[in-house]
Amino acid sequence: MPLFEYRAKTLDGAHIKGSMEALDREALMLSLKNNSYFVIDVKEVRQGGALDINLARRIKSKDIALFCRQFAFCITAGINMLRTIEIVKAQTENKRLRNILNEVHEELQKGIALSEALKKYKEMPNLLTDMIAVGEASGTLDSIMERLAMYYEKENKLNQKIKQSLSYPIVICCFALLVVIVLVTKVLPVFVDNIIQAGSVELPLPTKIVLGLSYILTNYAFVILFIILLLIVLFRIFVNNEKGRHAMDSFKLKMPLFGKINKKIVTARFARTFGTLMASGVPLLQCLEICSQVVGNAVMKDILQKVKEDAKKGVTIGESLEVRGNFPLMLTQMIRIGEESGTLDEIMEKTAEFFDNEVEATTTQLTTLLEPLIIIVLAFIVGFIILSIIMPMFAMYNAIGGM
Repeated sequence: MPLFEYRAKTLDGAHIKGSMEALDREALMLSLKNNSYFVIDVKEVRQGGALDINLARRIKSKDIALFCRQFAFCITAGINMLRTIEIVKAQTENKRLRNILNEVHEELQKGIALSEALKKYKEMPNLLTDMIAVGEASGTLDSIMERLAMYYEKENKLNQKIKQSLSYPIVICCFALLVVIVLVTKVLPVFVDNIIQAGSVELPLPTKIVLGLSYILTNYAFVILFIILLLIVLFRIFVNNEKGRHAMDSFKLKMPLFGKINKKIVTARFARTFGTLMASGVPLLQCLEICSQVVGNAVMKDILQKVKEDAKKGVTIGESLEVRGNFPLMLTQMIRIGEESGTLDEIMEKTAEFFDNEVEATTTQLTTLLEPLIIIVLAFIVGFIILSIIMPMFAMYNAIGGM
């Protein structure tokens, strides 16, 4: 069906705009009038042609946090569901999310619940749809959306801190790699050729090594690029396989330097999700099931699935997690205290904040450690290249002095 963009006015005089699929212009106008809208303008959007890059953009935690925050505000203000979706959709910058909300709006008009409509889209997290379902059943959708907004805001904040801490070392490494490639492929060969033409000298070993590397990079660049792309494809196939993903996630938790950070990130995510679900009245087994899908690590997911099976047998969560030993002792002890005191949701939220701070501190320490390490490695590489340039110069001077 063709896609139309429209502008209209509501009964209270507010201007709205949006997009909707319809059989034709008349069908769209009839649908809008049935919803008590006064149509101002309708135009058909030509589909196809240039690729809309934004359409393929995934929905980030920042976009979901903004959606939840605006939705909670509208519901709290007493605005009905359909009008709320229209308002939120008009304010959404992510085009994929906007298109989803447009389709959800049509589903709601057919009497389908919001949670059921959102579950049809794989971009929408299970946590979001399950929490909305709980809010719809309990009549606390406004408070649930508020909790979800805070959850995704904290998740986005944590992700941004990690990216900011690691962006500097990555940029420096990429820039240094580019400089080294230019030196090796463009500068050094010309310089050495001039020295050879000036006098017959035997090239030292460092110079031969760098020239050999220059020859490989210059003459086999496409082969190297093909090998790199092939390795990337094979790696993606490997990690998309269940066993490969499990092995990779296990390595992430054990790898030097980054292993501790990854474990703390997973722990913070689990604690925050579990606390939010418990505070919203989600049943315990369902909390564990959702958490296993959210933690983002196959190893921890399997552990939480086993904890869920233990919980069915009456084993406490803290005891089950502590026996397996993959999560930090701090977390398991806090869970046991929360289970004994009946304040598990509050304790989990505080524990999540603790591990968020731990992730930030550890990431900052790692960045501080990486900076001098990168400088040392770059100094060694550049020094080796300079040595490969200076040594034939000395050899030429010695040859001239001998003559």
